[in-house]
Amino acid sequence: MTRIASSPADMHTMLKACVFALCCVPAPVVATKGLAQEEALNEGLIAISMANVIRKTCPSISARMLKAWLKVKSLEAEAQSLGYSAQEVSAFVKDPMEKKRVLSIAQERLADHGVIPDQPATYCTLGLAEIEAGSAIGKLLKAK
Repeated sequence: MTRIASSPADMHTMLKACVFALCCVPAPVVATKGLAQEEALNEGLIAISMANVIRKTCPSISARMLKAWLKVKSLEAEAQSLGYSAQEVSAFVKDPMEKKRVLSIAQERLADHGVIPDQPATYCTLGLAEIEAGSAIGKLLKAK
């Protein structure tokens, strides 16, 4: 028969081993901010939105749809690693008000980069520059 602990010293040693083992197990991460305040997630979504507007407006640029999808999945995984549930992340990414908020920021940034809404050529100029620079936006686009 195997002895587990026969003396107080054995019990103390076993207790220390259990405490040490529990300390080695990573604790679950608990999200403290809302997803709208998570900078990396929002910057990624804004870049995707900017690329989407460029490709829809400029006839000589198309999207790298697989890269865009992979970027979204990567952002979702990053948010989950911060403690948000898959359901929270999915609801946030699909929420119409959040999409509108992100698109508004994307349009402001496009304007800051010289895009003029009624002039598709300005979208093309920016899109080609982003592709050439290999930026987060440019990686989601390709010249036709």
